[in-house]
This record gives sequence, C-alpha cells and structure tokens, in this order.
Amino acid sequence: MSKSMLAVVKDSPNEGVSIKEIPVPTPKKGELLVKVKLASICGTDINIYNWNSWAESHIKPPIVIGHEVVGEVIKINGDNPQNLKPGDLVSSETHIFCGHCYQCKIGNKHICENVELFGIGRNGGFAEYATIPIRTSWKNDKAIPIEAMSSQEPLGNAVHVVTTAGVKDKEVLVMGLGPTGLCAVAAAKALGAKKVIAVNRGAYRRNLGKIMGADEVYDKLPQKYFDKMDVVLEMSGNETAIQIGFEAARISATVIIFGIPKDDITLNFGKYFIDKELTVKGVFGRRIWDTWITVSDLLKSGKVDLTKIITHRFAMKDFEKAMEVMKSGECGKVLLVP
Repeated sequence: MSKSMLAVVKDSPNEGVSIKEIPVPTPKKGELLVKVKLASICGTDINIYNWNSWAESHIKPPIVIGHEVVGEVIKINGDNPQNLKPGDLVSSETHIFCGHCYQCKIGNKHICENVELFGIGRNGGFAEYATIPIRTSWKNDKAIPIEAMSSQEPLGNAVHVVTTAGVKDKEVLVMGLGPTGLCAVAAAKALGAKKVIAVNRGAYRRNLGKIMGADEVYDKLPQKYFDKMDVVLEMSGNETAIQIGFEAARISATVIIFGIPKDDITLNFGKYFIDKELTVKGVFGRRIWDTWITVSDLLKSGKVDLTKIITHRFAMKDFEKAMEVMKSGECGKVLLVP
C-alpha cells in the first residue's frame, strides 16, 4: 500500500479547497482504515467550499472534507463488536457519538451533546483512504448497489424526517428537491403516503422528483393546496418556502423542519402554532441505528432506488469540476471516484 494518497483538503479559512498528496492515515485504537470506493458530495460540502458563516463556525483547517462515503475495510484497530472483517464494505455515520452523555444514554446518539462530525470536525472521506470510528461504521449488505451505499446519509435524513412525521395514508407536501428532498419523496411513497406533492424552483430537480415518485410536482404550489396538507416536509431552508409550507398545512397538521435557513426568519406564531394547532418538529441526522436499518431494508427491497438520483461521476482529482456542477443545481447526487 502506498504511503501517500490524493485528498480534498480545506487547508485555509478561505473559499476553495486544495487537491493534494498527503500521508495515508493510521487508524487509532477504536478505528478502521478503509480504502474509499466511492464518495458523494453533500450541500454541506458546498458551504465548506464557499467558506460561509456556518463553515467558519464549524471547521478548523486544515482538514480532509467529505462525509458520505463507502469504503473497503483494510485494517481494524481495537474492539470489534460488529465483527467487521477486511474486505467488508462500510459506510460512515457522520455523527460520531460519545456514548456517555445524557442524550446517548436515552437513545439519542444522533444528537449527542459531545458529537464530533466526520469530515467536518475531523478528517473525512474525500480521499483514497480514510479512518472511521468502529462505533460509527455501518456494514453494508452487498445486495445493495455500491452507488447507493455511498449516498445512504441523505436517504437516512429523509427516512428520519418521514418516520417522524408519520405519513401512512396522508397527503404529504415536500418543499425543496435537493438530494434529501428527493429522497424524502421516495421514502414517503415507500412508507405509505397517500399522495406526495413536491415543490422546487429548478426544472431539473422537478423532473427528478417525478422520477422518484412524486404524484405532482410544481415550481409554485397551487392555491388549492393551501390549508389542505396533512404533512409538510420542509427540506429547503428557504424562507419563502417555509412560509408557504405553513400556509399549506391544514389545521392540526404535522410540519417537519429539516432545511436550515441561512438567516433568522419570521413566522406568525399565533396563526400557525395556535390557530392551526400544528405539530412542528425539527430533525437532525439519522437515528443510530434504527434509521440505518430502515434505509437498508428500503434499498434491499427495491422500494427506494437511489441510483435514480445519481446523475454525475467525477474522478477525485476533478473535484473542482464536480463542485461547479453541484453549485449549478443541475444535478442529483454527484459521486467522486478516488
């Protein structure tokens, strides 16, 4: 095995990244060394690339970025309760939990009080090799396409959103068709939604919304759906979309907030929270490991086909070209091949 590797490194607190050769990492006790097979770019990686206020508050350069990966186990250092073996294909849960805080003890490891984020708070997976904590490694069923293995995190986010909402036999509105919104459409249909309506400004992703199973797709929600939806899944973080979502919710509906606004927003609390008596919940990440089990079942059964939203592949060395496509919005999931 080579002593050096190609990696995407955020090496300064400015816009952009560097594609450079760095040493192959050595797994510490409690970690795996994996050979990265595929990685996929997340919207968070755009924030890091652009060096916006969120990135500035979360990233301490230099760091290898990237958190959506699938890799082949090369070395195992430490206790191995999952019985992982060299050659297994594993994906990383981004939320590295401590296991000791109050939230971890009550089953909320995904919102651990001391959470460390893979590819954000520590070196990630946009590289030829990566180290992953054993405790946050998910052993993939090899019946699942490897392309889907690299993109389970956005589907996991969507599954957490959809299961929290409870969509069976409900009419569901999905606001925003980024990759996680597209996954929310597919998950809602797979988990029994009566009807799924999706809204997105860009035509490219509206078309992907249809491919993923949306019953109706619009660039602007028709007035006839205001005060009519049983469930609203806010996946965009756009203030206007959030306002429309609350207008669309019927009395006593459920609204799930996943998209993160760039700035503070204003809502009419009296109208939405009191008069409509809405149930409003936020969702962060995936429940560990309940969500991953559901994701795996959906992929193995074919009820969700993630390969339908994988639209582009780039070599890791061409990361800048991949980022241009991501920023354009004219894409689904964009894969990187080391």
